[in-house]
Amino acid sequence: MSQIADDARQVLEMALQNELKGREILEQAKENVENPLAKATFDFLAHEEDKHIAIIKQFASGLTGEQELDMAELTTLTTPEAKQRIRSIFERFRVAFEEVSATDQPRLEAYRVAMDMERAGHDFYKRAALQASDEKSRRLYEFLAGEEIKHFELIQDTHDFLQQPDALLAVEERWMQV
Repeated sequence: MSQIADDARQVLEMALQNELKGREILEQAKENVENPLAKATFDFLAHEEDKHIAIIKQFASGLTGEQELDMAELTTLTTPEAKQRIRSIFERFRVAFEEVSATDQPRLEAYRVAMDMERAGHDFYKRAALQASDEKSRRLYEFLAGEEIKHFELIQDTHDFLQQPDALLAVEERWMQV
């Protein structure tokens, strides 16, 4: 991971480029998989990246005085809400579980790449938060770091399920816990 710049605009430009690249990776992964659960997971995450892109652009506009980001908009999903969203993706594809096969190495590689991307994004935002010189920037970076963790967990759970479909019960039990 590259060095964090001292200039907030440079940090936001790096963040924007990371999110755009992440969206591109997720869109490619969605196109390269056939499994409906995998497609839904990658599609959900690509739309999440769109939200992050919009937030970063709006925050950057605030630095130039154009359009201030209302920090109240940075409401991270509560843990129960995140668990319900992720669980609903699994629920939508419950009937097809017995058809899932983990022998597709390109699909599994797409998950590994996506997990690496989310992990790197989390690390970048955590470091940016530690270096932030103002409270608003710190809150933005912490919000984005938290989002990356949620995305990583969703990708990991889906990856694990596709490798071992009978492990669904363990995943459901974990996501059902509040």
